Amino acid sequence: MSKDIKDYFSIKELVDREVFNRFGDTAWRFLDPLTLECLFIIRHNLKKSITVNNWAFGGDLEQRGLRHNNQPIVKAKKKAYLSAHCFGKAYDFNVSGMDSTEVREWIVDNADLFPCQIRLERNFRGEPISWVHLDTIQDETKPKVYLFDV
Repeated sequence: MSKDIKDYFSIKELVDREVFNRFGDTAWRFLDPLTLECLFIIRHNLKKSITVNNWAFGGDLEQRGLRHNNQPIVKAKKKAYLSAHCFGKAYDFNVSGMDSTEVREWIVDNADLFPCQIRLERNFRGEPISWVHLDTIQDETKPKVYLFDV
């Protein structure tokens, strides 16, 4: 993990209230270092604030980083749920002053900055999503940065 990630993010922004209350700052250990490095690269290079979770600052977002078995989004699943979020390898986020399409285009255009393969969700059930989903689940058959739909 880039030691500099903590210059830009608090652990409270990357995990939910339950994880933070139980593990505090030691919750960093549940987050994938390469995925954190990708988030750092985006934040550092764009020089714009990024919102993942905001529950600790009066907002209602808390399932956009690490996900665990007690979160409603996970509990609602009827089949095996192996989202990259559950492995600390995914973040949903917004970048201040940019729409999600612009952010995805920037990531694709700057693929050489990233240390690993990146997947970017583009559409959900045929509709464009208004946030950026980034994960680092690897697929050797795909390019370094690629978009997918769910």
